[in-house]
Amino acid sequence: MAYSVTCDITAGPLTLPRVAGSVGAVYSDPRRDRPGFGAAVELPAVLELLTAIQTGQITAAEATSAFVPFLARLDEFDRKMADHFARFDY
Repeated sequence: MAYSVTCDITAGPLTLPRVAGSVGAVYSDPRRDRPGFGAAVELPAVLELLTAIQTGQITAAEATSAFVPFLARLDEFDRKMADHFARFDY
């Protein structure tokens, strides 16, 4: 029951338009306890942010905060799934 997300992300002065991702689809046990577990973001956008860090255009903290829209969507997804499964008696 995953869904796609497309949104602009901003890291300091850098804005990446229409970054695609998904929530509720990608899971990796070694990072189960990390923020963002269950979300994916297109690799070209991540690489662009890393390049901007390397060139001093943005800070690592600014790059991290750029993913807040995806984290918010992931929280929304997690709440919806919890509500959905709470309706069933297992």
